[in-house]
Amino acid sequence: MASQITIDKENKEIYTLGMIQQSSETIPIDVFEEIVTLGEGYKTEFHATLPSPASVAKSLCAFANAKGGSIFVGINESGIPVGVIDRNFEIRRLEKAIPYLFPELDVIVKTIMFKNNEILFIEVKEGNNKPYYVRNGQKTQAYLRVGDVNLPANRKSLKASLNRQDGLHYGEKALKMDERIVYNLFGRENRLSLVKLKENLHFSERHLKKILLHLEKRGLVRPSDKEKDTYLKSKLL
Repeated sequence: MASQITIDKENKEIYTLGMIQQSSETIPIDVFEEIVTLGEGYKTEFHATLPSPASVAKSLCAFANAKGGSIFVGINESGIPVGVIDRNFEIRRLEKAIPYLFPELDVIVKTIMFKNNEILFIEVKEGNNKPYYVRNGQKTQAYLRVGDVNLPANRKSLKASLNRQDGLHYGEKALKMDERIVYNLFGRENRLSLVKLKENLHFSERHLKKILLHLEKRGLVRPSDKEKDTYLKSKLL
């Protein structure tokens, strides 16, 4: 399970337990009421209680592949704040959803009190290592946010979404989809072995070596001088 960071803003204490940050948050009533009134949409999702971890992972994936988004737990389908019954249950379900995602993704969980109802506000930032995928067994699938739903993305729609990004290093701009997937795994770990890549992606060794050679030619990764079949992410200027 990913590590977890709980932040107590009042006492300024941080407890390290990976990828979920928790904090207390005060949102003005009029702001929260406006969020509820606007309802679900491109960047907002409501749940009385979180669905299955696999379903939660799809929402996290879609928001990360878009411009980020928010999941409010404790608001029913009619848009009525009913509060969270078991906070620990919701956090555990979220923790179980995180391992479905790759590359790894950070989320922030904030607690909001609204008319004596506890609402969980799960904040998903726009991903820095797109595209993000949901991995379920041997199957991997990317999701995009379309309106207020999460839809499976095919190669064409995913590529179109990625092409709208700005600020890419010159070596990254012409990467093929499978090359970008491999390169994005170096986003958190600057050193990855061929074995680790195979475990994450289920690509053949021959295919991975071909991709890594292409990334090396573009100056994005380089072979380790000390470890066999291990690659390091190059420092981009």
